[in-house]
Amino acid sequence: MFNTIGIITKPKDFTSEQTGNELSVFLEKQGITLVEGADAIKESADLIIVVGGDGTILNTARTFVDNGIPILGINLGHLGFLVDLAVERMTEAVSEILEGKYIKERRALLSCQIERKDKIILKNLAFNEVVIHRNHVPKMLDFDLYVNGDFVNNQRSDGIIIATPTGSTAYSLSSGGPIVHPSVNAITLVSICPHTMSHRPIVLHGESEVLVHVLDSPDRATISFDGQSSDERPSIPKELGDRIRVRQHENFVHLIHPKRYDYFKIIRSKLHWGRKV
Repeated sequence: MFNTIGIITKPKDFTSEQTGNELSVFLEKQGITLVEGADAIKESADLIIVVGGDGTILNTARTFVDNGIPILGINLGHLGFLVDLAVERMTEAVSEILEGKYIKERRALLSCQIERKDKIILKNLAFNEVVIHRNHVPKMLDFDLYVNGDFVNNQRSDGIIIATPTGSTAYSLSSGGPIVHPSVNAITLVSICPHTMSHRPIVLHGESEVLVHVLDSPDRATISFDGQSSDERPSIPKELGDRIRVRQHENFVHLIHPKRYDYFKIIRSKLHWGRKV
């Protein structure tokens, strides 16, 4: 089923690199052709195996989503929401997958752009969420929210989380958002510490377009994608009138799971459901 595979490891992580090398030796013995580097993977790989954690999967998904290459995640530490294959079962599970015994699912990403005077000045993708939030200044943001061109409300809050179903178990969850099954075609809007207590999370159809218009001083606001570190996050441009437009990306990420993949088992484990205190 898969003949050419690209292996991606967590940068500067010895365990990830070592596991990746072990996997390479195993795959070569199975007659698999291995390719390295983003360009080579985009050109010829029919499967990407990520050795690391959810963060490495997020970066891989954003990089290769438009190439339609399925992604398999091998987890080195605690069970992840996206990286669900334990390293102890790596060779056994990969063998089964090479035989065509696997589950394939598609996950949506968000496409975000910042507009100024009808010009697009910044574009980026997010697998989990796009977050517009205040900086370290202890003052709320003031912004208008629109969905499909219709005015929703004006908000004063610490910001807003625009999340995919995949991202519903990330920052959105910790802010009171709902858990959305990955198969649901939806986008969720979750306010961060809203001034008005009547604000509640909103679940939209996945093909909706969300527009956020920050009204007060933009130098107090920051936009981030999938929780990138502060030095990687581009600040919202320092001009009033800039708008942040978010919609579902036109292409989907395709994740590969072992046959025994169980989404709710992962949820139970990560959120400690049913655990006695």
